[in-house]
Amino acid sequence: MPGSIKWLLLVVAVLATITGCNPHEVVVTLSSDEIQERVAPHFPLKKNWLIVNVVLRDPKIFLPEGANHIGINMLVEVNVPLLKTIAGQIRATAVPRYDPKAKAFYLDQATVDRLELPGIIPELEGKARSAIESTARQELAKHPIYELKGRNLAEVPAAFTLHEVQVRDGKLRATFGLPI
Repeated sequence: MPGSIKWLLLVVAVLATITGCNPHEVVVTLSSDEIQERVAPHFPLKKNWLIVNVVLRDPKIFLPEGANHIGINMLVEVNVPLLKTIAGQIRATAVPRYDPKAKAFYLDQATVDRLELPGIIPELEGKARSAIESTARQELAKHPIYELKGRNLAEVPAAFTLHEVQVRDGKLRATFGLPI
């Protein structure tokens, strides 16, 4: 092991011992506001499907306690040719996924938990829901919500392995293990 990595591991172990943490774990926490700051610039999300155009805008992040999900409330517009635009709201949840090569977290497996589209005709509701969910799933997974860039001792990612991701006390907590 190169000397700088040994030195860094020693410093992390000493700091963890002083603060009472497990010296072999590092926890990175993100508040809903921090996630919001990283997600919002990528909106509006737009996707054209065969006969349905979907626009998602104005995301509001929330963190359901005790889950490993990130929630997003969004405004949605569904445009179908020859019909008026239908606007409403959705609530979606996504699973944070850590990509060790990119050293970043992404939102994966987005699903629509609640869809409110007043005025949509029943024949189009299923197609609209599928298009909205596909748009959310594809577009949210493209942009990282957090990247480990070595900004501090808790982010020296080359030596970390993700152990757990969980929402606790209103924050997304990612626990990484240090190699021994």
